[in-house]
Amino acid sequence: MTIYAMSDIHGFIGPFEEALARVDLSDKTSRLILLGDYCDRGPASLAVYRKIMRLQEEFPDKVVALRGNHEEMLLEYIDMASVDLGFTQGWMLADVGLKTAQSFLDETSFAKVKHLLARKKFEDAYRMTADCMKTRHADIIRWIRGLPYYYESEFKQVFCHAGIDEDAGDLWRVGTPAEYFTSMSPYYNGKHFELDVIAGHISTEFVSEIPGYCDIWFDGASHYYIDGHTVTSGRIPVLEYDEATGTYSGPGL
Repeated sequence: MTIYAMSDIHGFIGPFEEALARVDLSDKTSRLILLGDYCDRGPASLAVYRKIMRLQEEFPDKVVALRGNHEEMLLEYIDMASVDLGFTQGWMLADVGLKTAQSFLDETSFAKVKHLLARKKFEDAYRMTADCMKTRHADIIRWIRGLPYYYESEFKQVFCHAGIDEDAGDLWRVGTPAEYFTSMSPYYNGKHFELDVIAGHISTEFVSEIPGYCDIWFDGASHYYIDGHTVTSGRIPVLEYDEATGTYSGPGL
């Protein structure tokens, strides 16, 4: 049995498909764990979400999708559009080049959004984008709202987008604030913990302090970081755990 993990797809459907080609779910006990941040930056956020949902339909109970901070941001922005248009600037800054909006909107609707922005009607553009996403892709928004913060395997592993509060010890499940799971920095890099912690969120170039590094990074203690910064590397590293041998493999290991 093999557990596969990947993270930070960020709207890049091509690299995601290439990474999936290395995943074999034909074994009844194999699993795929996706660690969040499926949207923003790349051109195909909607396609990535649809692909993950199809995988879960095709392989029930074998594909686990967790939430990342960009899922949290997406929900926040579409929810706040109806109550606080002060989020307009934040939405525009987060959705660089409006790539996520463009992937969710049809050509006509996106042209209207660009027209509103050209006329400096920023709040109207924000509201229209959020309304279109909520009404035309309600199934995806509902699915995102239901994404869990972490997945714990039977092999003394916890998978999450960013990290857990390891100072809480065996109470980490209740002691970790929600924002830690999706947004914390790699505070515990190089420190031993009772579980293996597999996370994305922060690029392995940053964690390893090796310029240009984009493979999986093991800190020599209890942490595997797997965000290979697809935006610049053009690929998504796949971590594999072999239950029979208790070993990890993947690019960089």
